Amino acid sequence: MSRLPDDRMDGAVPADAPRPGTAEFALVGLAALTVEGVVTAALLDVLPVPGGALMAAVGHFALAVLLWGWVWWRVKRDRDARLAGLLAVTTPFLGPLGPACTLATAVMHAIFSRYAMGFQEWYLSLFPESQVEPAQELYELIVSGREQASVAAGESFTDVMTVGSPPQKQAVIALVARHFRPAFTPALKLGLADADPSVRVQAATATARVEHEFNERWQQLDRAVQSNPADAATRYALARHLDDYAFCGLLDTNREQEVRERALEGYRGCLDLAPEDDDIRHDLGRLLLRLGMVAEAAETLAPLAGRTADRRILFWYAESLFRLHRFDDLRDLCRLRADHLGPGADLPDALRDVLDLWNADDRPALEEAA
Repeated sequence: MSRLPDDRMDGAVPADAPRPGTAEFALVGLAALTVEGVVTAALLDVLPVPGGALMAAVGHFALAVLLWGWVWWRVKRDRDARLAGLLAVTTPFLGPLGPACTLATAVMHAIFSRYAMGFQEWYLSLFPESQVEPAQELYELIVSGREQASVAAGESFTDVMTVGSPPQKQAVIALVARHFRPAFTPALKLGLADADPSVRVQAATATARVEHEFNERWQQLDRAVQSNPADAATRYALARHLDDYAFCGLLDTNREQEVRERALEGYRGCLDLAPEDDDIRHDLGRLLLRLGMVAEAAETLAPLAGRTADRRILFWYAESLFRLHRFDDLRDLCRLRADHLGPGADLPDALRDVLDLWNADDRPALEEAA
């Protein structure tokens, strides 16, 4: 992650702490507190003052002008004017409470600044630099999904975000931000709702970072498509990126629907340019099924049913046939692709019993049982 300049953070927010100029600030603050105390006492008839309320109002106005002049003088000489500005703003509106609260703020700042972490150091600690040790790199490769374990890693991250300590949660969020996968979204959402403010802030920063990277990649791919609209590979990369973006779980409902529709439009354009590309046809069919366009999904996936070696395509096609109530076609598919859907096929536990039903030969018995 690129480091921000030492003297500025986020544009106009200085990285260093306020430097009030202790003696000068204390004298001005005490003087303002004294004057405002006298003005308040005069207005309440506690202290007799020549001219009464009129002189009190004049004194209050004069003090406000002097304070603003003092702040302007400090700014012109490149001196820190944050606490001085706070004194000049609060005094005209709060009376003696303004100088009193500002002086109390200066005292608390002097105490807590000895132990507080600087803003720049805190910001950079949210996402520490990646470690280069081989063991750490191997660990990150495994849990980030590069070893086909993204789902398991997502579940592990969720467990840590549920029962882990704040440092453990922060470590998980930093890792998720560097190697984001849609399976990691529940961990980020748990971080956004965490009771610890530091975890919530880091999770919000990580979420913004992920969305920024998605949008930046979107713009790059969009420019590439505009420069070469006839290139199916570039258009497919853009459509797949939008599909992944909509599926990541970080977008609101309307934005997710908008991005998914753009992905659908991109897939259709890609298939027109490369009708023999099975990857494009698979992704288009899957997205159509998710959007509830079941008939078009079945039509899109049908050419792959007899030749594909990817079981996921067969699962999507079988689901589309079932939702269309084309049960005979579903049985025929199980017989045609017995290598992947038949009784002896290595099927996931969640699908084995379902597909066994459609692999059964005794239809009358099944219908009677139903």
